[in-house]
Amino acid sequence: MENRKAPVSKGVEQKGNDQDNLWNLPNDILDQILSLLPLKEAVATSVLSRKWRYVWTSCLVLDFDFEKNMKPLTHCSRYQDQDSEDKECWRYVNWVDSVVKMHTGPTIEKFRVCFPLDFSFTPFIDRWVQFALKKWVQDLVLDFSAQSHKLLHLGNGFSKASGFSKFRALKNLSLNSIGVTRGDIGFVLLTCPCLEQLKVSNCRNLTSVTIVGSHFALKLKSLAIECWHSMDSIEILDANLVSFSYSGNPLKLVLSNVPLLVVVSISERDSILTDDYRGLIFNQLSGCLSQLHTLGLDLNGMVDMEVFSVQTLANIKHLELEVLGEDILILEQINCFMKACSYLEKLVLKMQFIFPEVNLKEASNTCSHHHLEVVEIVGYRGRQSAVKILMLLMETAVSLKKVVINPVRQLIRGESVDDSDVVMEEEEARRHALHELRREVPAAIIFGCL
Repeated sequence: MENRKAPVSKGVEQKGNDQDNLWNLPNDILDQILSLLPLKEAVATSVLSRKWRYVWTSCLVLDFDFEKNMKPLTHCSRYQDQDSEDKECWRYVNWVDSVVKMHTGPTIEKFRVCFPLDFSFTPFIDRWVQFALKKWVQDLVLDFSAQSHKLLHLGNGFSKASGFSKFRALKNLSLNSIGVTRGDIGFVLLTCPCLEQLKVSNCRNLTSVTIVGSHFALKLKSLAIECWHSMDSIEILDANLVSFSYSGNPLKLVLSNVPLLVVVSISERDSILTDDYRGLIFNQLSGCLSQLHTLGLDLNGMVDMEVFSVQTLANIKHLELEVLGEDILILEQINCFMKACSYLEKLVLKMQFIFPEVNLKEASNTCSHHHLEVVEIVGYRGRQSAVKILMLLMETAVSLKKVVINPVRQLIRGESVDDSDVVMEEEEARRHALHELRREVPAAIIFGCL
């Protein structure tokens, strides 16, 4: 009897052809496709067929995000006791180690680790950093979000990476909860001549930063520092920075000969404020204020202060203000900035609500604003103060085209809240915005609620 092959359905045949077509794509295209997937899903492609078994090992993006790729051992909380904490730390470390050892590609574009590891894991971190630098990594993120005082140190990962040329590929570097010092920052700037973006957060050993462009031949365009500990000063001289942001306690800030700087954000809190606080901020920025087109300021520390005069900010097109919703002077403060920024096009108000509602003092000497087109309120709650602020802006901004309401608020540093409570607050605020606030907005203005 003649042997016959089982008939193959058109659907199965088409599926096989699709897989073959995908496999026949150039390797660099496959690498790009897998790099768009979460790392766990990229690794999972190894079970598709024998051909796909090792394709993921040349993936260009290695993002070791615990939340996206690993299930916690406990369901009610990440850490119930020291034993479960240690187990999850080692699960994470072994996962990163296994991927690093199996990676065969010549280069990677991004390498990110994100997990609260302490200094006892420094040898592993050093090995990962060496691996990333040897692979000509362009974007390196080390986020350890330490919950204890046992901070990781930068270690020897940079200094042991073979060959100075390996540093030339690094463009973006983000360090969170690492014991870096002023000397470490200088070493990074010296050995990474193509570095364009540097972000440093929660690094308690960092007491000062000094950047002199002429010393490093810098390409650094963006610098972001968040430090709520004992940091004394930041000095930036003769640099080509385009964007600078600082969040933390008040310090000495020097920005000199930074002709390309156009975006600045300053958020200073937790200090004994004086009546010249605002003058101090603008004095520190006096050398670059006239060239800025985007400015961010935190006014939350000024709750008990008198209304002050804001100098003319003629070139500001985008303004972001962190404000306290219960400040009785909030309308006057916003009005002062509106008059100072006569060419403002977009205003973002990041609101905090901490205290019971108060009767706001009306703004005085309001005037029409002819360029403001977009207003966004972040952290919106259905409180009368937020409604009054929007009414003031719609009254004075004669060219207003769009209002955006975003109920998701930023948590205050150190604030601990129940996630379910936050979700309920946001949903209630969203309902209020869509059913109550929207009625107050003229039909000619686009109303959006995120």
